[in-house]
Amino acid sequence: MEQNLPVLNRESASAAAAKELDYTPHADLPERVLQIGEGNFLRGFIDWMIHEMNKQGLFRGRVAAIQPTPRGKVVPKLNRQDGLYTLILRGMEQGRAVEKLEVIDSISRGINPYENWSEALQAAESPSIEFLISNTTEAGLQFLEEPYDPDQSPLSFPGKLVALLYHRYQHFRGAPDRGWIILPCELVEENGAVLKQLCQRVAVYWQLPDSFLDWVETSCVFCNTLVDRIVTGYPHSEAQRYQERLGYRDELLTAAEPYHLFVIEGPQQVQQKLPFDKAGLRVYFDRIDDYRELKVKLLNAPHTLMAAVAFLGGATTVKEAVEDPLFKQYVLDVMTEEITATLRGIDRDRALCYIDDVLERFANPYLHHRLLDISLNGVSKFQTRVLPSLLAYREKKGQLPRGLVFGLAALLAFYRPKRIETDRYIGERDGGEYEIRDHGDFLQKMEALWKDVDQIEPVAEQVVAACLAQESLWGHDLTQVDGLVKEVAEQLVAIEQHGIRAALQESGWGVTGLQ
Repeated sequence: MEQNLPVLNRESASAAAAKELDYTPHADLPERVLQIGEGNFLRGFIDWMIHEMNKQGLFRGRVAAIQPTPRGKVVPKLNRQDGLYTLILRGMEQGRAVEKLEVIDSISRGINPYENWSEALQAAESPSIEFLISNTTEAGLQFLEEPYDPDQSPLSFPGKLVALLYHRYQHFRGAPDRGWIILPCELVEENGAVLKQLCQRVAVYWQLPDSFLDWVETSCVFCNTLVDRIVTGYPHSEAQRYQERLGYRDELLTAAEPYHLFVIEGPQQVQQKLPFDKAGLRVYFDRIDDYRELKVKLLNAPHTLMAAVAFLGGATTVKEAVEDPLFKQYVLDVMTEEITATLRGIDRDRALCYIDDVLERFANPYLHHRLLDISLNGVSKFQTRVLPSLLAYREKKGQLPRGLVFGLAALLAFYRPKRIETDRYIGERDGGEYEIRDHGDFLQKMEALWKDVDQIEPVAEQVVAACLAQESLWGHDLTQVDGLVKEVAEQLVAIEQHGIRAALQESGWGVTGLQ
């Protein structure tokens, strides 16, 4: 039946809107945003936000989306569908499951710069374009030694941006009011400052005039941003059901959670020109530091802890972990009693509200966030996400945080290989085996630590000390933290001898919480 359905376009969207679909057309609005990147995240995040502003008459502008790499496949689909796509927002809100379907009409067209560079340059000439938004992943924020050819698209993202800016600078003869507000959404700390430095480096490498560099400095605004929303993208296993329900085929069907957070660090003019907050969106024009600390310590860190603790106990997804009373109580106590005690300049009430949001997101029945996927590069994640709270708690309270220490012991147990099969490191847990995935040299180190260990109890402190002493793994020699080796070793023995669930309960966790 799916093949007999019409493709999503303005006509089929209007027909679907006559049924249950939310569709507000905006084809008459001018392009105000140039966007480098057309993937799931931008479509499910900022393009949706622009659509929400347009519905309320607050922005009145659309997006021209530029394909960031030669391998992209989205632009032809966008253009076949008149720039339209269906966004499915589904998850938990105030304790109940919600689902909303809407056709998003904020993208005017897609541009393949490798085939139509002139079209991208023409967009850069438009006086109505005021903003440039990007998401090219962390790999996109890299310098590439490539030649400047005004008739051909550069390969790198900074190269494209500099080439577009230089063309605009020439077209408007350096007019000071024709610079862009630039909002990179790549997951890199101080992404705006990083992108600006890369652009300056590209301009110098290409020997562009100093007057252009001055124009970029004085007429363009590079904002640091922090973004947060899980966008899972095309729901392959459910696509046919959705398309039959909608009455059309949508090659760009995009699923995301309802929760969203966008923090923009920039001058007042950015907030005036981009009234996200007036549209009722969770967008803050503020310093990013506090928001980043909340996200890293109270969202990312619990993910990392559950990837070891709950996975070893038989859970396979984040949702399964928080549905288990034991694991939920463990992670909740760690968040509320240990991590919140280490937050800098963030009051407890604000942290507890954030924790409520996080737990609701973890319980999203539509997300299947696999703990084994989260476990990838687990030690480096523990170092950046969890260890700062462990050390800060020890410094502030004069004692070790039992929950975080247990998480460290579980991490070491997770990385214990039971056997090796052609460079595949296999671990064991309650309920079966799993492949340990990490950098090869690190896995070899862990193999060497555990080699010839049969009974853990006699050698636990020796194994733990050998691991925690490696500054290359943790950024510190953790054997210098008073009592840490002993406590981790005790918990590791309990995990290895009795299993993760019994070890947790013996350590004081149960359905009633921290004892």
